[in-house]
Amino acid sequence: MSGRAFRRRSVLDRAPGSGVPNMTPMVDVTLVILIFFMASATIAGPEWFLRAGLPPEQPAPAGGLSLPSPVVRIEVFERSGVVMVRGFGEEGPIDGTLGTVAGLDRAVAKGLVVEIRSGDSVPYADVVRLHAALAERGAEIRLR
Repeated sequence: MSGRAFRRRSVLDRAPGSGVPNMTPMVDVTLVILIFFMASATIAGPEWFLRAGLPPEQPAPAGGLSLPSPVVRIEVFERSGVVMVRGFGEEGPIDGTLGTVAGLDRAVAKGLVVEIRSGDSVPYADVVRLHAALAERGAEIRLR
């Protein structure tokens, strides 16, 4: 040996700089991707506000969105030989419910959808009386 010191052969010693990988290409790619996403987001923005095409027989609501009519479910059943109604005011005999329906404001009743469910033992005439009272006030009636 001629007195020369051993050369270090580490990868860190042979790489230029301090041995940290060059981050410039990765930052460049990240900025290009960021610019691409920002540009595409501004192009897609106006599409969110497009109106949907409605069929000609259903015009668009004048005041914006309209809510569906509320559905009131009435159950007509028989208890101890008395026809009872549940779901329209207090649970009680059908005559009391007919009185409540008769006192109902027509403007309120016009927007109601009433679904009547009756038991097998309920006389059909009582269901018809309830149906007629609600129809006379202007409610939409569905029999189930």
